[in-house]
Amino acid sequence: MRIGLLAGRTLREHHLRVLQPILADNDLEIALVVVDGRPAKSAGGKLIDHMRRGRGGYALVMAVQKCFGKPAPGMKVEEFCRVHRIALLETASPYSPQARAQIREHNLDLLVLVSGFGIIRETLLNVCPKGILSYHHGDMRKYRGMPPGLWELYNGETEIGITVQRLVAGLDCGIPIEEKHLPIYPNDTLGTLTARLKREDEGMLYAALKKMADPDFTPVPLQEFGKVYTLPNLRQWIILNARIASRRLLCRLFPHSAENP
Repeated sequence: MRIGLLAGRTLREHHLRVLQPILADNDLEIALVVVDGRPAKSAGGKLIDHMRRGRGGYALVMAVQKCFGKPAPGMKVEEFCRVHRIALLETASPYSPQARAQIREHNLDLLVLVSGFGIIRETLLNVCPKGILSYHHGDMRKYRGMPPGLWELYNGETEIGITVQRLVAGLDCGIPIEEKHLPIYPNDTLGTLTARLKREDEGMLYAALKKMADPDFTPVPLQEFGKVYTLPNLRQWIILNARIASRRLLCRLFPHSAENP
C-alpha cells in the first residue's frame, strides 16, 4: 500500500517513532511527504487571536512555559526524505487543483496527517482512494477538539481514549480505524497524561494502516459524537490546576488511592 504523509517542516521524535514500524514493513511504502509551506502566523498574531476569543490569559501562560521549555528534538523533513528516498512536495497552496493533481500523480492509496495543516479542508479528503488518517487523543463519542487530555482532567474522568480516524468533513467526526482507552490516575497531571498518551499511541497508526490494507476490513462509523472542546480561558486553566492539585494532595494523604502505572 502506497502512503503519503502530510507534515510540517520538522518531524518530531514522537513522529519518527510512530513512523518506524511503517518504514520497516515491506508491504507499506511511504512514497511522498507533502509539506505545508504556508507562512506560519507570528506568535504575536496568535496571541491577539486568542485574546479576541477570550483565551489570551491561557495563551500567555503557554507562551511563557514554552520559552522556558526545551525544544523537542526531531528531524527536518528534507533529511527524512533523503535518508529514506521518499519524494517531497512542499506547497504553499495545498488545496489548489495543482497540488491535488501532483499528489494524485504518485498513485497513493491514502494520506496520513502527521503534523501541520491544521483542520483539513474537504477538498483534500478524497484525493486518495482510502482517504486521510489522523490521530485524535480522545474518545470522539465524548470529547472532540483539543487540547489532548486537558478537558478529561478538568471533568474528573477516569479514562481517556486514543483514536486513529479516517477523516470526514467536520471536526473529529471521522470513522474510527483503531481505538484504545487508558486509565487516568488520581495523581496525573496534564504533563504525565499527555506523555503517556504519546507512549501508548506509537503503534496505533501502524495497526490502522494494516487494517486499511486488508480488503476485508470494513470500518464502522460512530453513531454519536461528543462536544467540541477548545483552548481554555485563564479561569478554566486555574480551576484545572486547582483540581489536579487537590487530587494529588489526596493521593499523598491516602497513598492507597493512587494507582500509578
